[in-house]
Amino acid sequence: MVSRGGAERRSKLRPKRRRAPGRESIDVRTSDGWSLRAEVREPDDECVGTAVLAHAMMARRSEFDRPPGGGLSRLLGERGWRVVAFDFRAHGDSGPAVHDGGRYAYDDLVARDLPAIHAFARDRSRGREPVVLVGHSLGGHTGLAAQGAGLVAFDALVTIAANVWLRELEPSPPRWLLKRASLRAAVALCRRVGRFPARVLRLGSDDESLACFEDFDRFARSGAWTSADGRLDYLSGLDRIRAPVMQIVSDGDRFECAPECGARFVSRCGGRPEVWRVGAGHDGSRPLSHMGLVTSHDARPCWTRAEAWLRGVLRVPA
Repeated sequence: MVSRGGAERRSKLRPKRRRAPGRESIDVRTSDGWSLRAEVREPDDECVGTAVLAHAMMARRSEFDRPPGGGLSRLLGERGWRVVAFDFRAHGDSGPAVHDGGRYAYDDLVARDLPAIHAFARDRSRGREPVVLVGHSLGGHTGLAAQGAGLVAFDALVTIAANVWLRELEPSPPRWLLKRASLRAAVALCRRVGRFPARVLRLGSDDESLACFEDFDRFARSGAWTSADGRLDYLSGLDRIRAPVMQIVSDGDRFECAPECGARFVSRCGGRPEVWRVGAGHDGSRPLSHMGLVTSHDARPCWTRAEAWLRGVLRVPA
């Protein structure tokens, strides 16, 4: 259910018309009644498709508006895409926030938030244009989990530094020990204060739920990336993904999603996923960081290449 100003939107009943460029704030209702805030940006020219932007942990949809005046959201809009950037529950404007009592687990993002946003994007496109996902980190691996489980059906997926911490996906024993230690410490902190205090620690704009961190620890400890009830095996589900997948990784991301880990992760997808590894700049500048892949002006060539790839695999005219 999608609402604006308290009224349910039934766009399938409206006659087809071209929308004027601009931004529109929308509330999208999930199956369990949570209201997700999304911002819809209509393209500057003829629409070629709808791109759903899913943000990282400890962040919100505004990451796609950075750097100011020239973010990924704007680039896609200028190139003809309708952009639907949303806040996962308890993030940004999809309150209540974790520090105000909001609670969620990993499965809520996969099985409730993404299906609701996907349904809205399909409705807005009226089935006439492709719908794609551009997911950064958390937004990427939850998107692949939902796609593999058959909960959504994006026509193509661009994942940016998306990776789940599993031993079989980590080739470096020292780095794996560091990941396990950091997860144990994070869970202990969460249990002490009731949440992961990203804002106080200056690690991001949004605190994270204890339940979600316990899920991440469960994945790493058990080696099984599954739903809490064990009914959905997200890892094996990747093999059922036939939609085109592109993963963007960076040599500057040595912990959250090291390039080799990100490549191993998407290699489990069915079809022929592509991996683009970003190195140092031609001017000798450092390779992009985990967040820099989305928030830095230097990431613009990555976004441009991803957009061109989407047009190519979907056979959208340039």
